[in-house]
Amino acid sequence: MNRDKYISELNEIKASEDFQQKTMELLKNLPADREPEKKKKPLRLVLVPALAVVLVCGLLLSGVLFPLSTVSASENLMNGVSANKIDVKGSVSEDFIRSQQDFSVKLFRESAAKGQNSLVSPVSVSLALGMTANGAGGETLTQFEKLLGGGMDITELNRNEYLLANQLKSITDGKLQIANSIWYRDKNLTVEKGFLQKNADYFGAGAFQLDFGKQSTVNKINGWVKENTGGKIDKMVSQIDDATTMYLINALYFESDWRIAYKDYQVRDREFQAPGGKVTVPFMNSEEIYLHDGKSDGILKPFKDDRFALMAILPKEGVGLDEYIAQMTGKSFAALLDSSGEEWADSFLPKFKYEFSVGLNDPLKALGLTDAFDADRADFRSMGSSPDGPLFISDVLHKTFIQVDELGAKAGAATSVSMAATSAAPVQEQKEVVFDRPFLYAIVDTQTKLPVFIGTVSNPKE
Repeated sequence: MNRDKYISELNEIKASEDFQQKTMELLKNLPADREPEKKKKPLRLVLVPALAVVLVCGLLLSGVLFPLSTVSASENLMNGVSANKIDVKGSVSEDFIRSQQDFSVKLFRESAAKGQNSLVSPVSVSLALGMTANGAGGETLTQFEKLLGGGMDITELNRNEYLLANQLKSITDGKLQIANSIWYRDKNLTVEKGFLQKNADYFGAGAFQLDFGKQSTVNKINGWVKENTGGKIDKMVSQIDDATTMYLINALYFESDWRIAYKDYQVRDREFQAPGGKVTVPFMNSEEIYLHDGKSDGILKPFKDDRFALMAILPKEGVGLDEYIAQMTGKSFAALLDSSGEEWADSFLPKFKYEFSVGLNDPLKALGLTDAFDADRADFRSMGSSPDGPLFISDVLHKTFIQVDELGAKAGAATSVSMAATSAAPVQEQKEVVFDRPFLYAIVDTQTKLPVFIGTVSNPKE
């Protein structure tokens, strides 16, 4: 630990006199700094976009949920850091939206489980990576900028991530909460104040320094995740090895009722053709906005806040779900959403509820984020330093949960949008879309055409 640097920077951080005095006393009692060993081993940091649903029990501070009981005041390094006011004039740039559309579909394409239920939240992953980018430099930073913003610099990337998160959280009828946090080892690591400040400013991230050798630290991290995902995800970390030095965590959840809930008479059992054979599950029947392209039919079902909707897509007969996903692009996804008009369809959608976990190292490498995972090439000097060696990413962990039923949807890092549906013009032919075989769905922000959640249902009974 660089004691003298901490003491010097403490004077520059906005903090109460009492906090500053007590912290200074603790720092001065630490042993003197020691010379680093000649042989250095790389250290690892882990990104954890933790996703789930329902209600959160937490304290809302600057748009970010902090746990009420998980972390003590002495462990919370943000007690002395105040987030600066960000200029929120303007809206999310079109270039950023196009880049995020492309990133969302590519990430899903690379991480979807073939023949299984799968679910990712591109928004959650983007926010976790955005926080990490603030500690990157050189080619490592360039790769983050290309992946998340199409090449826009980190300043513009931060601004757009901030604007998007705040627009999504402005849901008026339902819940969409976002929480970010940074957890790092209490020994042999100096975290840069600028890194903490940027993530406080743009992501509202809390920072906590703990003893990674104690089981209580695992419990505290899992407790934070649990509190900020309504209890739906309660185990993100099993144990912390000696090389892991930092976790960056995003937790995001969405909950909303349908604009028009299903009545009891609209729910009936039907057969669903799953990869392993037919299963009987409850189907929900309603008339919804019709979507289509040359290879699929679908529906758009609005939530109460008309910014969000559930988009469900069924590949045409003869087109497999994996084949359909493989040809998807950000542009084609947005075009399919734009295909909605005055046509309506008689829809039969199964109820479903499941959890999904996936490691995102390989998918992100396939998308061009390579140096961050390479111990010899990663540049995270703007994040922090250690006498034990340089930082690099060892794991990106992603857990999600979703539930869709008669009343609405609950999903981690998810949102449901709705295109205002008033009265429909007469149609000459009644369309019918029966989701009785594997299909694709997304909870979309209809203003930006971004999928907050995107997943597949291969078996609604699993």
